[in-house]
Amino acid sequence: MNSISRASYSSRLTNAEVLVEDLNTFSNFTPGDSDLTAEAIQTRTVALREIQTQHTQKHFDYSKAAFNRRQFFDKEENSISKLLSPIGANIRGKFGKDSQEYKEIRTLILKIRGQRRIKVTEDTDEETISRSEKSFGSQMIYFGDLITLLIKFGSGYDPMNSRIKIDALQTVLEEATLNTNKVSTMLALYKPWISQRINGFKDLSIIASRVKNMVSSQYGLDSPKYRMIKGLRI
Repeated sequence: MNSISRASYSSRLTNAEVLVEDLNTFSNFTPGDSDLTAEAIQTRTVALREIQTQHTQKHFDYSKAAFNRRQFFDKEENSISKLLSPIGANIRGKFGKDSQEYKEIRTLILKIRGQRRIKVTEDTDEETISRSEKSFGSQMIYFGDLITLLIKFGSGYDPMNSRIKIDALQTVLEEATLNTNKVSTMLALYKPWISQRINGFKDLSIIASRVKNMVSSQYGLDSPKYRMIKGLRI
């Protein structure tokens, strides 16, 4: 689930820093655990700031590569999406709309077009990213199958349109592969920071909850010190 936004992460981190400031004003606060001291929590917040920065930077690199790939697959003049109609029209004109050749080509075209586009944001989880990557991978596989089928037609497929000749289509497939490989490389660098951010904030939340309990225990539920920190969402 993507219920936690980057803004929420930043807000929680800011609240943790406020908690540190508040704890430093409490006289004789003795949590009984070194992990619950103001110094230990500050160390965590500093580390999480760096994780948040790296997460943002690595997401940008992945997002840029993914955008370029999407343009190549869908938007450019020789994008895979824009080549499908002229290919289908050529086969339909050459063999007829009821021919087996056209039925097989049409099936592959529908499979390529049927791959659902999933928008990936900075807060998208790994499962959703995986589904997005699989959709592009499947589209590329089906496009390769389409080229293989066109080659099988031999002299029956000899279009005048240079954009959909076999050599041109193979070049498109090669470039699609390069674009996809670039995305995979950027994703491999990005994914570890997704887990680190999630786990880091999960641990911080647990620590903050324990600190609140210790402040309540030492100073009381109605104490000014507890009221200062109880509303901090971390």
